[in-house]
Amino acid sequence: MKKIIPSPKEHLFFSSMAIILAIVIVSGFSNTYLPKLLNNPVIVPEIVHIHAIIFSLWLAFFVFQVTLILRKKYDLHRQLGSYGVLFSFAMGVVGCATAVEVAKLGHRGIPGVEFPDAEGFLLLNLTSLFSFVSLTVLGWLFRNNASKHKRFMLMANAGGLTPPAVARLPFIAGSTPAIAIVSLLLILAGPVYDLIRYRSVHWVYLCCIAIIILSLPPIVLAMSGTNLWKEIASFLMH
Repeated sequence: MKKIIPSPKEHLFFSSMAIILAIVIVSGFSNTYLPKLLNNPVIVPEIVHIHAIIFSLWLAFFVFQVTLILRKKYDLHRQLGSYGVLFSFAMGVVGCATAVEVAKLGHRGIPGVEFPDAEGFLLLNLTSLFSFVSLTVLGWLFRNNASKHKRFMLMANAGGLTPPAVARLPFIAGSTPAIAIVSLLLILAGPVYDLIRYRSVHWVYLCCIAIIILSLPPIVLAMSGTNLWKEIASFLMH
């Protein structure tokens, strides 16, 4: 694979994608969270509120980090990055607790992405969190290599956080084909950008896709039917 030399327009692409992903995630989750909060907040578990706060703060942090790069405040960006990776672990813990609680309540998924049982939906949420946290950690490990770092961070958010939000978007929720198409468009935006501009796809994207594949609903559905997962899910939910 030939070496990719960063283009001056890369900053515009990555900053635009950060904002787009943040808008999609906020729009998707608020479409289902806010009505419950306004109409009957009692039915919403406390952990869900904590989840909403933590993940909202992450999105603000993510966009702020991109803004620092645009303003060429590289040192501050690197300093905050170390806190960011710790933040991702906190998100993983809160996200796992939320996923287990939702599974205990019997939720089998979102219209358009529903599973035969709550155990399958639990696995989907856990694999999405794994994708997010693992890719964020890889982004931090490659923090001294800008081209690799920003690609890992883009894919962490696009692959780990965006699909669940897309499934909740107005006019898309409930339609499995629409959810799949929009999610793939956002996940593949980076690789396609590389392919168009550089005639090559950075190896980081290939690595990220290999991890994200584990959280795709068809793969999760197959894994959730195994006896091993049934035993693990039973342990987590009881």
